[in-house]
Amino acid sequence: MAKPHSVLVVDDDAGVRSLYVDALSEVGHTVAVAIDGADALDRLRAGSIPCVVLTDVRMPRMDGWELSRAVSRDPELASIPVVVVTGDKILSFSSPARDKPFSPRELDALVQRSCELHRTTGIQD
Repeated sequence: MAKPHSVLVVDDDAGVRSLYVDALSEVGHTVAVAIDGADALDRLRAGSIPCVVLTDVRMPRMDGWELSRAVSRDPELASIPVVVVTGDKILSFSSPARDKPFSPRELDALVQRSCELHRTTGIQD
């Protein structure tokens, strides 16, 4: 069994959040959710530090790109991997955003790879 990690899922779609929570929890991960980038940033700055943040690209108030930039500029948060995902196939081909993983196995693999990066920076979850 793969190592369980803490994950922050950021998506304005409650259905997507629920799918991610169910899939990630099923394989043993601890999952928190945020409804947009501003909500996620508030949670991170309040000390809720996950191993990885999985965020949608398009959201109100603060999108995934803005969240990623804000995290990378904050010295307390900069080492947290932020994985920007999208259901827009064209955007996933034309930007650094990854295609949204839909199977539990793909989602777990994404978390495992991202958290391995997090651990190499010296931060443990």
